[in-house]
Amino acid sequence: MTEYIERNEAIEAVKHAWAKDIEPTQYIKVITAANVAPVRHGKWEEYMPILGSRDLQIHCTECGMTNNEKTPFCPQCGAKMQED
Repeated sequence: MTEYIERNEAIEAVKHAWAKDIEPTQYIKVITAANVAPVRHGKWEEYMPILGSRDLQIHCTECGMTNNEKTPFCPQCGAKMQED
């Protein structure tokens, strides 16, 4: 699992290590991992669900969920929807 740390904490750790003339990785290893989640990106795609129907449907390109409106995020998978 990938771990992420805050940039400012890493910079401070390196500064302290250089001031004490020791290896910076010793300080960086003890920094607590940041609480982050990967961001998914998708789009709302329009499609015609039934042959002969005039009603367009939209679905998420990430999970396939059908939605009634184009929202900024998919309610099912949480993907951030990109503008066309």
